[in-house]
Amino acid sequence: MEQPPFPGMMQMVLLEEAMRTTAPELETFFQEKLGNPDITIQGAPDDNNSFVMLWGKFAFSIMLIDQPIPAETFEVALRTSQGLSNGEQLIAAHKAHLIIAPLKHATHQLQAIYNAMGLMTLADFLSEKSKPLAYFWSGSQILADAEGFGKALAGASQAMDKYTNKESDPWYDLPSTYWVGMRMLSPDRKTQFGAVTAGLASLTGFEIQVDPFLGKPVEAAKHLFGMAGYALNHGPVFKDNDTIGIGGQQQFRMRLQPGASSGQAPNDLPVPPRWIMTLETIS
Repeated sequence: MEQPPFPGMMQMVLLEEAMRTTAPELETFFQEKLGNPDITIQGAPDDNNSFVMLWGKFAFSIMLIDQPIPAETFEVALRTSQGLSNGEQLIAAHKAHLIIAPLKHATHQLQAIYNAMGLMTLADFLSEKSKPLAYFWSGSQILADAEGFGKALAGASQAMDKYTNKESDPWYDLPSTYWVGMRMLSPDRKTQFGAVTAGLASLTGFEIQVDPFLGKPVEAAKHLFGMAGYALNHGPVFKDNDTIGIGGQQQFRMRLQPGASSGQAPNDLPVPPRWIMTLETIS
C-alpha cells in the first residue's frame, strides 16, 4: 500500500458528556449555520453515532463516541502544547468525544488547508450542540483549551479572508502552532539543539527538520516554525542544495530525505518525506 500524498488529519473534541443528535437534526443545523441548503448529512437509520457530511466538493465523517479518549493518547500533548495550563484536568474531566475527519486524502496543498479549516469550522459549530472541554489535533498532537482553540480558529478565519480578498501572503495567519507540533532534537541536551515538525505533512506533503546546531532550543524552534510558515504560505518550493541565509556568515542548506511507504518503514507505518536544514558557515 503506497503512502498517500498527504497523510490524513483528524479534529477531536473532548466533551463533558456525550452528544446526542440525529442525521436530520444535524443536516438542518449545518444548513442554517453555513447558509447552504445543499449540505446533506447521511447516517444509518439505527446508528446515531456516525455521520457523513457532504459539503460542496468536500466530505467529512462525524463520529460521536460515548467514552473518553485513553489518557495515554495525550502524553506528548501534555509536554508540547504551548499555553495549556490545565491539560491534565481537562483530560480527566472529559467523558466522551467527537472525531471529525475528511473522507478523502488531499492531493494538493490548498485542498489540505481547506480540509483543515473545514474540520475546525465543524468542531466550532458542534460546540454549540455539545459541552466541549478541549480540542485535540491528531497530526501535531496539540491539545488546546477553549481559549486556545478560539485563537487558532480566528487565525484560520483571518487567513481565509485574506485569501478570498486576494491579499498577499494570506496563509501566514494560519494556526501553524496548532496544526504543526514540534519535537526537539539534541545529541547532548546541553549545547546542541534542533527540531522536527509533527503534522506538517498532512498540510504540505512533507515534514521539516532543523539539524542540531550550537545554540538554544528557542533558536531551533524559531527557525523551524519560520520555515513551516513559509512552506504553508508558498508551498513545496524547496530544491535539494538550496541555501537560506540567516544573517552574518551563516546559512541553512536544504536536503530532501525521501519518505517510506507502508511495509518499508518501522512499524509498517508510512513516513512522509522530510526537508532537512543543516546550518553551515559561509566561507
